[in-house]
Amino acid sequence: MTTIRFTDLPEALRSPAKEYCADIGLTVSDTDGVQVSCRAGDCLAVEGTSERVTLTYRKTCELFRALSYLPTFLTDGKPVRETARYRLLSYMGDCSRNAVFNIPFAKQMIRYLAGMGYDSMMLYTEDTYELPNYPYFGHMRGRFTAAELRELDDYAYSFGLELIPCVQSLAHLATALRWPDFAGYTDTGDILMVGDERTYRFIEAVLRQMASCFRSRRINLGMDEAHMIGCGEYLKRNGYKKPSDIMLEHLGRVVALCREVGFRPMIWSDMFFRMAFDGRYYTDKGEVPQDVVDRVPEGLGLIYWDYYTTNPALCDHMMMCHKKFHNPVLFAGGAWKWHGFGAHNAFSLKSSEIQLDTCEKYGVDEILVTGWGDDGGEAAQVSNLASILYFAERCYHGKTDRAWLDVRSRQCFLTPIEDLLAFDLPNSLPECSADVTDDVMAPAKDLFFNDPLERLCDCHMVRETVGKEYHVRAERLLSLAGNEKFGYGFEALGRLCEMLELKATLGWQLYDAYRTGDRAELGRLAQEVIPEILERTERFLVAFRKQWYHENKTFGFSAQEIRIGGLKERLRSAALRVEDYLAGGCDRIEELESAPLPMDKNRNGEYASHFGWHRVVAPGLL
Repeated sequence: MTTIRFTDLPEALRSPAKEYCADIGLTVSDTDGVQVSCRAGDCLAVEGTSERVTLTYRKTCELFRALSYLPTFLTDGKPVRETARYRLLSYMGDCSRNAVFNIPFAKQMIRYLAGMGYDSMMLYTEDTYELPNYPYFGHMRGRFTAAELRELDDYAYSFGLELIPCVQSLAHLATALRWPDFAGYTDTGDILMVGDERTYRFIEAVLRQMASCFRSRRINLGMDEAHMIGCGEYLKRNGYKKPSDIMLEHLGRVVALCREVGFRPMIWSDMFFRMAFDGRYYTDKGEVPQDVVDRVPEGLGLIYWDYYTTNPALCDHMMMCHKKFHNPVLFAGGAWKWHGFGAHNAFSLKSSEIQLDTCEKYGVDEILVTGWGDDGGEAAQVSNLASILYFAERCYHGKTDRAWLDVRSRQCFLTPIEDLLAFDLPNSLPECSADVTDDVMAPAKDLFFNDPLERLCDCHMVRETVGKEYHVRAERLLSLAGNEKFGYGFEALGRLCEMLELKATLGWQLYDAYRTGDRAELGRLAQEVIPEILERTERFLVAFRKQWYHENKTFGFSAQEIRIGGLKERLRSAALRVEDYLAGGCDRIEELESAPLPMDKNRNGEYASHFGWHRVVAPGLL
């Protein structure tokens, strides 16, 4: 381990620098080692000799990116000089879909981001923060206390990161609105009642709480995907009004509250497009009506979010439409990890290249990177680091290839880029690869929860190869379980693939044996295969639990235990039903009387786009 000695580092940066150096294999001494001088300047630079090094940084966060280059510089002596292309580079971690960062991991993530050169971070919190006078808001959801948010804000600031509050002030509030204390606040579903004074007292409380916990005077207000705005209780009270009028009325009031509190707000931009294009966001023709454009509050940031587009013309048109607003435009791309247990880094890299090229064309230089956690937040929080790294390298390095990402991955994480990309393996079956399709598929989660008897996903696999593919993937992932930083995530996915090697085709095996009257095979499946699947499921659960508690608060894992526990009971039930049938206790197994039907008729016999737990687990009510 290389030893360094800082000669003129400001006192406030000494502890953060020492902590970061430990992450990348550097020891900091007060008396010995390579002399490292640090100074503010107009760019990021690493220069000097093997005995004396000068680090230059424009923003505080760039000091940590410069430090990430230091071990390599001390080996090869090649100077580094970079200028950031983006005014804002921010990562948004989803803390609302059950997986809420625990404090030690949140700090680790801040260090990772600083080492890549990110200058800010958002924690996406729908109802996962403490709100005075609203005790049910975030109850048993792992909400951050005010003290925790201030602690994280202080910690981020020490590494040069602005921690930006990221909330919801219109939709996506189902887990809060479920409580009786919020009776009367709801228009429909997860949408607040526009125009009701209780709504604005609540939003003002949110804003004042955020102002008390964060240094940042920026705030992301959300306001995306309010598809049914004005269609529920609002309609009963007020009659029909154009959704755009309701949205703009609400937006005007909330922006006024932001200005009163001292915030500069931004929102996700999709609702302006959805209201113009029959609910669609992405369009390659047409524009948002001028009367809507002209009524958007001045100074409000509009975030064009796009995690899907691989068509340059479509991305170009969307950006052109955004630039016609009289508002600052930000772009949010996706570091995909929200379709199941694994990530989709390969697709992120493919789509983000096109999207960031478009940003550069239109001069959009405030970039957000999102790491959502839809449907339970199963994926490891670190599983999308390859994608997060790509955005950083586009900012500092420019056009980036796999070889350069490997250099930076080894510098920042002491891990080859190919190993980080292994987080894709449960989903990157040959037919699902980003090389062959633009559909983002999650076969691992769908096949994991696919019921062994009801078999809703049985028509969406390649039966002949799926078991062998998961066997190979299990071996590769388990070989990475010794990685000091990310081994816990690799082990969990390895155990998942190990289980899917046997589980993926179980429904077909049961159906075929039952249909052909192969009683010996039915007995083998019930007495040998299903017990082995259960053992492998338990091994996965142990590893998955370890991953969860390493990164997240305990709250939310109960949903995973309920889901996986339900799967285990269904496996046991399948074995019991088969054994009862073989013993003559019943004359048929009703579920196996019917052939499976495809959930997507256009993908019969193929893997399909992600369905999600609620759709695949059972055809009946839950």
